[in-house]
Amino acid sequence: MPAPMFLRGAAPWRNTLSYLESGAIIFRPIVRIFTLNYTFDKPDSDGLRRFIFWHLAQIQYKNPTVQCVQFKNTTPTPFVSFYLSRSSLDNETTSDNNYEIVHMDCYKKTSNEIHDSIRRVMGKSDLQQRIDSELTARLENPANFGKDCAHYCMCLVYGQMSCSGKKKLPEHLRGKYTRYKMDELEDIRKKVVDDDALKDYWKRPF
Repeated sequence: MPAPMFLRGAAPWRNTLSYLESGAIIFRPIVRIFTLNYTFDKPDSDGLRRFIFWHLAQIQYKNPTVQCVQFKNTTPTPFVSFYLSRSSLDNETTSDNNYEIVHMDCYKKTSNEIHDSIRRVMGKSDLQQRIDSELTARLENPANFGKDCAHYCMCLVYGQMSCSGKKKLPEHLRGKYTRYKMDELEDIRKKVVDDDALKDYWKRPF
């Protein structure tokens, strides 16, 4: 039986999910484009070629909003470039003046040296990655309510009862009437039945 497509080629474990998730380089939000310039035949680019072979797939997996581009045999010396956005993510423009370019020399550097330099200069720190992961988990979990969560209060979820301080429940759903003011509840039920009171409750805005 032939091997699956993702297990073919050189070092096929590079395509496994566990390997892609083990990448340590997560770019800062201002990095929008990441380019790599190298040559095939010169030994000066050996470190950058090895870096591309082992780490480029991890970078693409960990940074889905960053465009990664390779330029082969276009320059005599190897280097990488970062295009940094000067505007916020909510107010993007396509002007060339909207980017600031930062070049990093990779001449005769090893793959590990290039990896550590990129992570130190343009990557997020371990503390920032941990904070971002906790915040993302808090936002994505629908069971969390409060500050820095998707919903500040449970009443904001569609189909849930509103906060009683802003929108009072029908009397037949309030313990004050069902336990202590049963006579008043009977008088109210003579005027409006429970189903009509509940329908009127859902029609009212929050």
